[in-house]
Amino acid sequence: MELGVRKQKILTAVIDAYIRTGEPVGSKAIVELMDNSVSSATIRNEMAELAAMGYLEQPHTSAGRIPTAMAFRLYIDRLMDRRDLTEEDCRNIDVQLKRAAGDPESLIEEASQALAETTGCAAVTTTPSGHAADLRRIEVLRVSSRSVALLLMTGSGLLRTRICRFDRDVSSDALETLARALNEYFCGSPLVDIGLPQVQSMITALGEHGLFCVPALTAFYQLVQESVEAEVSLKGQLNLLRHPDYDPNRARDLLSFLARREMLAGLLTSMPTGLRVVIGSESRRPELDGSSMIVTRYKLGGRPDGSIGIIGPLRMDYAATIPRIEYIASSIGRILDEIMGEDQGHTTDNE
Repeated sequence: MELGVRKQKILTAVIDAYIRTGEPVGSKAIVELMDNSVSSATIRNEMAELAAMGYLEQPHTSAGRIPTAMAFRLYIDRLMDRRDLTEEDCRNIDVQLKRAAGDPESLIEEASQALAETTGCAAVTTTPSGHAADLRRIEVLRVSSRSVALLLMTGSGLLRTRICRFDRDVSSDALETLARALNEYFCGSPLVDIGLPQVQSMITALGEHGLFCVPALTAFYQLVQESVEAEVSLKGQLNLLRHPDYDPNRARDLLSFLARREMLAGLLTSMPTGLRVVIGSESRRPELDGSSMIVTRYKLGGRPDGSIGIIGPLRMDYAATIPRIEYIASSIGRILDEIMGEDQGHTTDNE
């Protein structure tokens, strides 16, 4: 059934008041919010009809009404007035993110922290996915006489390193041969195309150094596999424990779910492109009943890549939070493009 204009205004007023106070909203409060333009009796009748339609519920017999998940869905889709960020808000976000502008992974961590601090919710982000990325740079650096550090830079901005150790001293000749062969064979290759058979074939290609370099080849393969899968950064989980909308059991179940990073990453990456607000049971995860997720994708090279968003109670300030998430996602994409542009410039200079 389509809501009339008056019902829409009343429902919007109830939701705005409930978001602000966390308390059930009575007809008297709505009369005041609507500047006494509608009588208290009319408001009561309209609220009773909204309850019958499933948009409001009454937690206690003598209490006012609170919005249902269905009401929040309608509010977000049609009734909400967005509150865009101020110039000062944008500057503060830019300053915080630029602290980590030299490292893509640190940038993702900083973005999560910024979201958690400003929303009071748990913030989740995924690193740029490596499924469509290529291997841009491989470096082999001596750490000690028997230790070597492998450094991988992918086309999606990920920088990964790993130390591998050998059972005897590593000669300069072996080190140079390994670095040259890895770059010749794999630099520019899509990460998803670098499998175990391709890495194992390097043993023969390295000639007399082949068997000796097995620890380094093993470390290289592990780094490639890690780079393909998106990793989840989670900040602000303890914010959920402090939120009055969560009872101890619900908070425990939610935190237990958030601790399963692979499952959380799958949920984030499975969402369609564009901003999505997932309310309660829409997630099809019982642990998220009574919670909302606001998630969008940041772009790398103009293409949607990693995810960023928050998880919190149904009662959150969507009108202010959604523009904040969108701005942070846009900033991440812009900074990542700058990082990758600089890296391409350095690579060209070195060639």
